[in-house]
Amino acid sequence: MGTHILWVPMKFIFGKPVDEPFDRESEIRQLVEMANRRQPTAIVGVRRIGKTSVILKGLKMIETPKVYLSAEDFLEGKSFDLISFLSLYSSLLITNVMNYVEPKRKIPQIVKQKGKELLEMLRELIGYVKISFNINLVEVEVFLNSVKRGGIKESIPQILELPQRLGEEFGIKNIVVAIDEFQYLRFASQNYPGIFHLLRSKWQFHSRVSYVISGSSVGLLEKIFSSKKEPFYQFFFPIYVKQFDENTSFSFLKQSFEEEGKEYDDNALLFAMKELDGIPAWLNYFGLKSLQCDKVTLECVKKTIEDMIFNDPIVRRIVQEEYSKLGKNAKTILKFLAEEGGRGDLKGIELGKSSINEGLKSLLDDGYIIREERGVYAIIDPIIAKVLKKL
Repeated sequence: MGTHILWVPMKFIFGKPVDEPFDRESEIRQLVEMANRRQPTAIVGVRRIGKTSVILKGLKMIETPKVYLSAEDFLEGKSFDLISFLSLYSSLLITNVMNYVEPKRKIPQIVKQKGKELLEMLRELIGYVKISFNINLVEVEVFLNSVKRGGIKESIPQILELPQRLGEEFGIKNIVVAIDEFQYLRFASQNYPGIFHLLRSKWQFHSRVSYVISGSSVGLLEKIFSSKKEPFYQFFFPIYVKQFDENTSFSFLKQSFEEEGKEYDDNALLFAMKELDGIPAWLNYFGLKSLQCDKVTLECVKKTIEDMIFNDPIVRRIVQEEYSKLGKNAKTILKFLAEEGGRGDLKGIELGKSSINEGLKSLLDDGYIIREERGVYAIIDPIIAKVLKKL
């Protein structure tokens, strides 16, 4: 006799993008509209807010070839693996365009992100295009030959023309390219100075490509497209993905528990809503943990959130890893604000003025804090504030 497990709707999902992000219809609709008109677009929002879910859902709704990759995957300390990034970028472009042009003959999706196997796969792809369509992708051949010789600087301008070239060769009016955590590409400028200038100089003339970028380093990303000193000044249309307001947070928890078949008390959800302050990832994680309760009561919620802050190894690891990547001054300021309850001025902090300014700039750029008023700052993520206070 077989064992059958009854399937139930699973509303709470943590740690990966979701197919149907809650209450993001407006952002998704706007993204699709901008991509369809080939308007360069920036999706902006802090960590754990659901930007990737918005992008992936938007791409799913667009009926043209599309490519998604995250620049964060190619960050190695303070350096950036541009060769692997461009190799995967090119491979995904060719694969998705081929599957669009020849839907009956499915070319396997690229899984390998780095190494010789990826380069070999790229070489096979351009061979396939040459034999099947009599199209010679010189841009990719030049890039691969440059990698073989040990330097790619001269070939970068050509490889960046690839999406436009594919669109022209196959008569495709729009290819969508989405690069998540785009701000990390700035680290490529250490070995390839002027990479953003080069990208802008190519992208602005691509009439068959829609570019979508996103980033969690809110302040830094905003500077990229709003500072006159930056190459991408006034290039991207920004779409902001914000924290849930109180009504949306309450509705999310209420509907999710109902779909999970879990009873709850309204006052318990109101307490959770205020403690988690509209960060979707933490609302989901809280929801998963509180499913262990027979009923989601105020006592259950308080115990669950307390466990997240004091005992949960996943939450602690997330906070510690992000905290460890900050500079010394940024760490001191973030810890000081946490001990002040998550917000306040910096009176009494043991840092000089220049160190304070440097630390604040870093935290504002990276999207960890906001300036509420002159001299008063607040940590955006309530869980970071609560966990850091106890570290």
